[in-house]
Amino acid sequence: MNSVGAIQSTKQIEILKKALIKRSKRDYLLFIFSINTGLRLTPLLHLTLNHVMKDGSYNEFLESSITETTDIYLNSEVKRALTLYVNEHSSNDNFYLFHTKKDPSHPITRQQVHRILSQAGKDAGLEHPISFHSLRKTFGYHAFQQGVAVSLIQKIYGHATRSETLKYIGINSEQIPKLKIDVNL
Repeated sequence: MNSVGAIQSTKQIEILKKALIKRSKRDYLLFIFSINTGLRLTPLLHLTLNHVMKDGSYNEFLESSITETTDIYLNSEVKRALTLYVNEHSSNDNFYLFHTKKDPSHPITRQQVHRILSQAGKDAGLEHPISFHSLRKTFGYHAFQQGVAVSLIQKIYGHATRSETLKYIGINSEQIPKLKIDVNL
């Protein structure tokens, strides 16, 4: 199996978003949730409405008991995608966010996620295949590019070392900016 990398191009991310929203709001939410949180697949597939919403409003964080690593921030993009998806469901019952089309009491499988992402990549005309790990790596890559400390990304991923995290998100030593700490006391 070929190793997949982060989706580095924001243009490609936008194309994928458009391809996914045309297909399914659930699949769109899966993509948005993944690239904005870096959450592992198993906890993601087992998220219920009650994990992300309380008393009619979205939680600010997913708790570490759910994520298996640390509390995960739910940003405005995730909340917007959740709203699009949740508004389609007439019942206010607790259901898996990423449930099968036939049964809201069963989450989709890892294989189904693979099929969803493979098809989305084809629909978007990507040259390289994408997988769920592409989405996790995309989160870390763009967080790093926006100045988030590697130690924080490492904590979200649950990696043991900084070098493991940098390798995972596709950052080599030449891409790490030199630290210029100018305290000037």
